[in-house]
Order: sequence, then structure tokens, then C-alpha cells
Amino acid sequence: MASSPLQVMRQIVQHVSKSKGFDKVIDKVQVVSAVPGKGVFEMKVADEHLNMPGTLHGGLTATLVDVLTTFALLSVEGKPGVSTDLHVSYMKAAKPGETITITAEVLKRGRTLAYTRAEIKNEQGDMVAQGLHTKHVGN
Repeated sequence: MASSPLQVMRQIVQHVSKSKGFDKVIDKVQVVSAVPGKGVFEMKVADEHLNMPGTLHGGLTATLVDVLTTFALLSVEGKPGVSTDLHVSYMKAAKPGETITITAEVLKRGRTLAYTRAEIKNEQGDMVAQGLHTKHVGN
């Protein structure tokens, strides 16, 4: 019996969050829904996620864009590819205790490059950040 995209995405998140590498910082991310090429995730902003002023750290925001768009790519590509470009626009601070929703999707898969996007929103639906992530996936 084949696994559903949701089951596969949950397995990927669980595996990576238990790794010894940097990507384990996603250990608080929960998979809400998944279809091939797209995942919706949630994370409650905790003290460990904060910068000095007390809001969601920009580096963690960029990591969420990087890692979760890669998961969306894995759901259709079967391999993670290599980052060639990562651009994040920060629009609003996320505060401790807020649950943010991250929607990550593959926009286009070309011959050698895949283009992905992530949107991070707070509980009110306000855009916290948006990221574009380009990955080299080979031929």
C-alpha cells in the first residue's frame, strides 16, 4: 500500500528533526496537509526561536523557507537538490506564543532548476515573511 503525501511529509519532518545536523531546528514544526509539490506546516513560536528583541529570529525564518520548500520538492522530485538562491522578505514580526503557518510549494521544475516559494503567516493571516528558493536538481 502506497503512502499518502501527508504520511510521507510527516515521515520526512520526523526524520530530519531527529538528525544531528542544523536542520533539526525544525523539530517543533507540524505537518498540517500535503499534496505532491506542496505542504502546509505549523509551528508555535517559542522562546528558543526568538531574537534579542523577542520576536521570531530571521535566521530561523530563512531556515524554515529553506527546509520546508526542500520538503515540498522532495515530495515530487525524490531528491533535495542543491540551493542556488534563497531570498526572504520579512514583513511582520511573529511573537512568542503565536502559531505561524508556513505554506511551501514547488512553482516550477525545469530541466536543471526547481523554483519554490514559502509564505509564513501569523494566526491573523498577516504575512510574516515570504521566501523564494531556487534549487539545482540536475537533468
